[in-house]
Amino acid sequence: MQGLVGITVALVVSGMVAQLAAPYIRRDDWPFLLPRGTSGTADPLDKVREEGRWLGYAWWLLVGQHGTPLTAVFVLVGSYALFAVGFWRLFDSTGWVAGTLLGAALLVSPLWVRLAYWPGTLSASAVVAAAAVSTLPRAARYRWGLAVWLPVVVVLSVLTYPPVAGLLLIAAAVHLRHRAWKGTALLCLGFVGSFALAVLVSFSIDALVFGHFGVAIAAWRHPHAVTSLHDLMVNGHRYVGQVTALGRTLRWPATVGAVCAVVGLADARVRPMLLRVGVAVVLVAGLECAQTLDTGVRTAARGSLWAWPAVVVPAALLLAGRRWSRRVAAVALLCLALLGLHAWHSDLGAHQATRRAYDALVTDATRTGQEVVFYQAPAERRSARGRITEGTLRMMFYERAGVVVHWCSPAQCRELAALAGPRGGGSVHALDGVVGVVVPSPPARL
Repeated sequence: MQGLVGITVALVVSGMVAQLAAPYIRRDDWPFLLPRGTSGTADPLDKVREEGRWLGYAWWLLVGQHGTPLTAVFVLVGSYALFAVGFWRLFDSTGWVAGTLLGAALLVSPLWVRLAYWPGTLSASAVVAAAAVSTLPRAARYRWGLAVWLPVVVVLSVLTYPPVAGLLLIAAAVHLRHRAWKGTALLCLGFVGSFALAVLVSFSIDALVFGHFGVAIAAWRHPHAVTSLHDLMVNGHRYVGQVTALGRTLRWPATVGAVCAVVGLADARVRPMLLRVGVAVVLVAGLECAQTLDTGVRTAARGSLWAWPAVVVPAALLLAGRRWSRRVAAVALLCLALLGLHAWHSDLGAHQATRRAYDALVTDATRTGQEVVFYQAPAERRSARGRITEGTLRMMFYERAGVVVHWCSPAQCRELAALAGPRGGGSVHALDGVVGVVVPSPPARL
C-alpha cells in the first residue's frame, strides 16, 4: 500500500499528468500510432528491419494503429507504474515513510522518463515488464518455475525493447537475494542463455521475412564492425563516451547509491544480499558493454535502464539492516526520490513547453484552411536534429488538424527565408495562396 501511495504521489508531482493529458510524441514514434500508409509516415516494418522488435510490430498491428496517442501514453505510463509497484513488492515490508519513499524512488528513473515520448513503440515493452515482475514471485515458488519464467520474459523483452530484459534480471536477483549463491549463479547463467535464445529468435524471423540473418543497423547509428584490434579500440572509445554520458545523467543519484553500497558492505545483514544483486547488475552492464564493443553503436543514456535500480536497490536493501543502515536508507531514498522527481519535472516540463509552442504554430497556420508548406534552414534540414524537429511538427499538423504539409517551392523558400530574418524559426507567414511555416530551431536537448 505504501508503495502505491508513493508511486501515485510521484506521478502527480512529477508533471506526468500533463503528458497524459496532452502527449508530446517524438517523430519516429508516429508510425506506430497511425495506420499503415498514412501520408508522411514511414512503414513500421522498416524500423523492425533495423531493430528486430517483432513483438512491438505485432502490438502496432493489433493495438497501436487502432488507438490514439492518448491511449498509447496511458498504456505506457500505467504499465510502467504497475512495474514499479511489482518491483516494490519484492522488498521486505517497511514502515509507511520508508515504504512510500521506496515506491517513489523506484518509479522516478531519470532514464525512463526519456522514453515517455515513444508510447507507440514502447507500450508493449512496458506491458511485458509489468506482467513479468508481477508473475515473478509465483514462478519462484515452484522448482522449475524460474526455468520457464526467465526465457519467456527475456525473449518477450528482446522482441519489444531489449533493455527491459536487464531490468527483469535485477528484479529476479532482488527476489532471490535470501537464497544460496547457487541460485544466483543459475539465474545469471540462465539469463545469458535466454538472451542468446532471444537474439536467435529475432534474427531467425529477420531471415524469414527479410532474407538476411540479423538486423540491418541504421546508418545514423554509425555502426562499426570489428575486424581488427584498432576497430576494437575505436569501439572501446565509444563505450567510454557512452559511460561518461550515463554518468553525467546520474551524477548525484549514483553518488547516493555508491554511499549506500559502501554502507551495505559494512553491514553483515545487508552484505550477502547486496553482493548477489551486484552480480546481476555487473552482468547486465557487461552485456551492454559487449554489444557496444561488437557493433560500435553507442547506447543512449535512456537505454541503460538497469542503471537506476542499480542506484536505488542498495538503499532499499539497507532497510533490512541494522539501525544505522536503516537511517542511512531513509535519507538516501528521500534524496533519490527528490532527485528523480526533479529530473522528471524538468524533462516533462521542457517537452510540454515545446508541445505548446508547436500547438500554437498548428493553430495559427491552419486558421484559414489554406495549403501549408514548410521552410527550414538548409543546415538544419540536413542535420539529424533538424529532421527530428521537422518530422515531429509535420505529424502534429496531421494528427491535430488533418493537414498534410509539403516542402516549399524554391520561390516560396526564398520568400520565407527573407521573412524569417533574424527571428529564426517558429513563425507563420501568409504567401500567395498558401501559408508558410518556418520550422523552429531544434530544441537544445536533442
